[in-house]
Amino acid sequence: MKTAVTEKHIYGKKIRTNNQNPGAISRLWEEFLQLKAKGTVYGVYSNYASDFTGDYDLHIGIEETIPGESRLVIPAGSYHVVEVDHRDPNGVFHAWTDIWNSDIKRAYQTDFECYGEDGTIRIFLSVE
Repeated sequence: MKTAVTEKHIYGKKIRTNNQNPGAISRLWEEFLQLKAKGTVYGVYSNYASDFTGDYDLHIGIEETIPGESRLVIPAGSYHVVEVDHRDPNGVFHAWTDIWNSDIKRAYQTDFECYGEDGTIRIFLSVE
């Protein structure tokens, strides 16, 4: 399913990493959660070196300004949306595994996970 997304300004924590470094990703989530930020949380993947096997920037944040934290813009555009089974503790991992094994024509520009306050989780993919 495709949907239009308006530009979003996200404030939070950022690292440069890859999918072979799950420890760094977990530590970033822990650091962000210590901020006790309220609202919809975004996990934004951008500045890809290549595809899902290479390095990328991961930015975790919210749309509210967090003083002293980094800022990122999610560009407006049309994104492919994947619904995540939020009842499954490994739902996000399973959704990404399905995406990596799919024939979705990804653009590897800006992708993001959206963690709604109601518990829903959706992954938005930039596509060609």
